[in-house]
Amino acid sequence: MKLIYWIIFLFIIILSTVGYLFLKEYSPLFFRQSPLSHSEYIFGLDVSHYQGRINWNRVSKSKHPIKFVFIRSTMGVNGKDKQFLHNWRKAKDFGYVRGAYHYYRPNENPEGQFLNYKKTVRLIKGDFIPILDVEQMGRKGRKRLRQDILIWLKMAEKEYGVKPMVYTGLFFYRRYLQGHLNDYPLWIATYGGKYRLISLNWTFHQFSDRVRVEGIKVLTDGNDFIGSMEELLGMCLK
Repeated sequence: MKLIYWIIFLFIIILSTVGYLFLKEYSPLFFRQSPLSHSEYIFGLDVSHYQGRINWNRVSKSKHPIKFVFIRSTMGVNGKDKQFLHNWRKAKDFGYVRGAYHYYRPNENPEGQFLNYKKTVRLIKGDFIPILDVEQMGRKGRKRLRQDILIWLKMAEKEYGVKPMVYTGLFFYRRYLQGHLNDYPLWIATYGGKYRLISLNWTFHQFSDRVRVEGIKVLTDGNDFIGSMEELLGMCLK
């Protein structure tokens, strides 16, 4: 009889442990992730309306050492992120270095896409340089994609007087963009360790899409900046 009790007891312990680990992994509502602290990198987030209505007051009390926030502003020639204005204002209110990024739709006109960004985003002194998010090939082919991306980047550079930054995934970058955007800062997404970036001249690394942050109800992206805080501020508009 005692053996049966011990078996039941061990079963309960195992079940509880598995349940705890499952909730910790998949339910940001129940658990807060341990603080992310890398002495050699500056940590920040990127967000969009997929994170819902963010409680920035609670974010500011997060245990994570958040220094910058990149916020999606626009998509294509007419798309606007539903939470951009709220996130943009609050990021400034709580003292984060804020940047606005445009999600590039490769089948649409690059000039129209930049005008959408320009009309939506008002960059001021202290804001981060413009950011272009490129993730898809589209129907035009790789040569035309590169040409169109450069049109957007050059329009932004002419408008703001600074070189924009390009965001993309590691596989996409190596297959389609590497060697064609060397003049622009690179924000690269790849998960699994910095060793994947050894051969790249990267500026920001999106190292995870599963970061839990107080004030954000769903998982969000975590990013490292390779320089110092002074260098991060040096990339902002003067």
